[in-house]
Amino acid sequence: GPFALFQTFADAIKILTKELIIPAGADRGVFVMAPVLMVAVAIAVWAVIPLGPTGLQVVDLDIGAFYVVAISSLAPFSMIMAGWSSRNKYAEVGAFRAVSQIVGYEIPQVLALLIPVMLSGSLSLQSIIRAQDVPYILVAPVAALVFFLASAAEVGRLPFELAEADSEIVAGFFTEYSGMMFGAFYLGEFINNLTASVVFSVLFLGGWRGPWVDQVPLLGIVWLMLKALLVFNVLVLFWAAMPRLR
Repeated sequence: GPFALFQTFADAIKILTKELIIPAGADRGVFVMAPVLMVAVAIAVWAVIPLGPTGLQVVDLDIGAFYVVAISSLAPFSMIMAGWSSRNKYAEVGAFRAVSQIVGYEIPQVLALLIPVMLSGSLSLQSIIRAQDVPYILVAPVAALVFFLASAAEVGRLPFELAEADSEIVAGFFTEYSGMMFGAFYLGEFINNLTASVVFSVLFLGGWRGPWVDQVPLLGIVWLMLKALLVFNVLVLFWAAMPRLR
């Protein structure tokens, strides 16, 4: 297609029609549940994301920021499940590397998250957005940078992709996966990339706030997605432009 735009659809059809192979020695139940948990965790975070001023949110929790951190911390369980149930040493090593990286970077991420929480005086994501008359990226640029880099490590973007370094340990914790279960892990990763961009936009870029949102609340979705797309493009730029560090 023009500019290879149809490649994505071709890849989607290909991965849906590929044979699903489960290793003979694998723990079938855990093996199948791992990618399901990965996608479920990635989607569950969106329950508290405010897409607009009022009504454009599944639930406005008083502890929304804590919910995001708590749900995100479930992702390592799916990685351990995938690596252990595969009965493959490469997959196990990949799972250990992925989990240790995520646990390690969660600490600076949570510490940076506390800055917008303290500035707004609330754990509610809606309240954090409403408190940003000046975007917190300008008020606390160091916290924003730390949170962004920790988020990049959490989603495994370059230069933090060592957990799945295919030149060293095949494909990380999902070495033995094929077909749509392999696709589910990839889907979860891309949702996590988008989610990390949206959460950063909510915490440091004012979320849905922008011109004319008070008159047309649905514009909040547009502003939030534009800000998230800007952050997402930086993540993609990391992936496309940085060299492979060994």
